[in-house]
Amino acid sequence: MIRYYDEHGNRLNIRTELDDALDKLYDELDKLTPEERRAWYTKGLYAKPLKYIQEIENTTYLVRTEFNKNADSTVYDTVERITSKDI
Repeated sequence: MIRYYDEHGNRLNIRTELDDALDKLYDELDKLTPEERRAWYTKGLYAKPLKYIQEIENTTYLVRTEFNKNADSTVYDTVERITSKDI
């Protein structure tokens, strides 16, 4: 779930399409047996690297990601570290 805060740090009660999609996914996973859930998780465990393409003012940008399987931190740790920095 994504949480939104105002400029004073007060949490806002905002729901997005992503929140609704995650709720639906969780409801579907809840109906599965533990074995079915493990199979579902394992199927998505080895996802392809992320790739993002966007054109801005006649320039096409391609962003790819690659993660070191032997790293000390997870992708979640990295995203949290990056997003928590003050800009």
